[in-house]
Amino acid sequence: MDTKKLILTIVLSVAVLLVWQYFFMPKPAPAPPAAVADGTAPPQDAALPPAAAPEAAAADIGSILGQAEPAVEEKETELAAVPEDLSAPGEQPVTVEGPLFTARFTNRGAGLVSLVLKNYKDDAGQPMDLVSRSAEASGFFPFYFLNNTKTLDGLNKAMFRYRGSATVDIHRGRETEIVFEYANAAENLLAVKKFIFSPSSYVIGLKFEVIKDGRLVADLPVVFGPDLENNDSRDRAMMMNLKIAAYANEKLQSLDFAKQKTQPQATPAFEKAAGAMGTGFFWSAYETTYFAAVFKSAPGNRSQLSWQAIRPLQGDEKGKLYSYMIVTDPVAAFIGPKDEKILAAVEGEFPDLNKIIEYGWFGSIAKIMLKGITFVHGFLPNYGWAIILFTLFLKLVLFPLTYSSSVSMAKMQALQPKLKAIQKKYKNSKDMEQRKLMNAEMMALYKQEKVNPAGGCLPLLLQLPLLWGFFRLLSVSINVRHEPWLLWITDLSKKDPYYVLPILMGVTQLIQTRMTPSSGDSTQKKMMYILPFVMVIMFASFPSGLNLYWCFSNVLQIGQQYIVNQKIYKQKKEEAREFKALKRKKGAKEK
Repeated sequence: MDTKKLILTIVLSVAVLLVWQYFFMPKPAPAPPAAVADGTAPPQDAALPPAAAPEAAAADIGSILGQAEPAVEEKETELAAVPEDLSAPGEQPVTVEGPLFTARFTNRGAGLVSLVLKNYKDDAGQPMDLVSRSAEASGFFPFYFLNNTKTLDGLNKAMFRYRGSATVDIHRGRETEIVFEYANAAENLLAVKKFIFSPSSYVIGLKFEVIKDGRLVADLPVVFGPDLENNDSRDRAMMMNLKIAAYANEKLQSLDFAKQKTQPQATPAFEKAAGAMGTGFFWSAYETTYFAAVFKSAPGNRSQLSWQAIRPLQGDEKGKLYSYMIVTDPVAAFIGPKDEKILAAVEGEFPDLNKIIEYGWFGSIAKIMLKGITFVHGFLPNYGWAIILFTLFLKLVLFPLTYSSSVSMAKMQALQPKLKAIQKKYKNSKDMEQRKLMNAEMMALYKQEKVNPAGGCLPLLLQLPLLWGFFRLLSVSINVRHEPWLLWITDLSKKDPYYVLPILMGVTQLIQTRMTPSSGDSTQKKMMYILPFVMVIMFASFPSGLNLYWCFSNVLQIGQQYIVNQKIYKQKKEEAREFKALKRKKGAKEK
């Protein structure tokens, strides 16, 4: 290997990693204005009654959402006039209590105020709420309409009437509906929002209707956002990018909100970005790494999908980015974790929903490894030890290949004097004829000694897809999220807070380098000793589970290399003993 090329490759690799981390790694979102450092809400303006504060905020976000959007159309079918008003005298919360989650609605616009998952927590150890605090701060909640007409704008502020208990228990094993209704006889307007729940599923059935002047409003634009979940851990910043994914005909189209450029609008206090992703999708997902809100399209996949990102300006500084997905006439929504088993259970309604888990390169390897680790975890209830046991299994499976490769490297080192003699014989390396003769003689030597010159690269080539598969698995699989190993490692999907595992990984890599025979020159040997330190820097911010895997894999490789070295040492000792015996024998004959 060319020493200069090796040095250049390592330097460029580290430079690319550092540049990506500094400039392109998603930054954690700033804390929303609704919360302060101690987790309590800031005091409301005394001049505003409590119920009016969200409405005032909604006027800002709602108006900017509706700018320059095409108005919805009304179907020609004539329906009966609205006979009477239907509304509530004030704001009324409605709670849906189930085995998987607790959902809380407000009758103000019939929006979703919170959806707390019972089996998942955020990075602060609090119950995971998939409705962001930003929704309350902005006053614009999921399942509101895009207010691109005066009719729909009014509905987001209207007090819908709800008939039923303030707390609805859905543990009984049957579907349960909650219905919000609003009617204004003077405007001949009727709106109905129906949510259908099942105790064993994260899927919520949706049925929204708006009738204006006896005509059914078509293509109702339903908004979800802003954000998904309340998770601002800096250690997980690289995993928290908010995206839209739209699926049709085995193809997944995606959009990353953080990469969209907002532009100043007519309203000077806002910047905005917007776009349409078209129609014909089976489903559309508003997602982070571990959770998603997925909307099933209307029959015939005719739902239209668009998006908006709004950034309020706070003086000369840019505020938080409020990101929204808009889907017309959705018929159902899955709001829950991106867990392989849970997603597979709803694929009858949401085809190929598992595709929202993006394993990236070597995705099939990552999935196989996840199944293997999950299988081991079935009888070893600690993912850290499950990773260690699975790593041992992989090492045993690959042992014949890696062992023969290690032996090949040792033999290559033993051939170095002969190889250098051949290279010295053909000094003029620029002469093509001499180079051909030199290569032919070297290949003949390899064949004679039964050595594969490329055999030493095999362990690295085998490890790279496994290493990347493990990295993607630990970065995107919710199975490992918040799973501890021991002592200070409380989350295998996050970096080691004290960098103990990356350092141990580097130490084991250095020991392995010292034990491994090298066929290169002195400069290449020095570079091989530098590599472990480079890897410590690279792996410091990677998931601790990945460092655990690589560190234990190094330990196993050290043990294997010790066996190889002992074997080669015995062979060399035996060869030396035979050579001495032959020399003595020749000396005796000469006498």
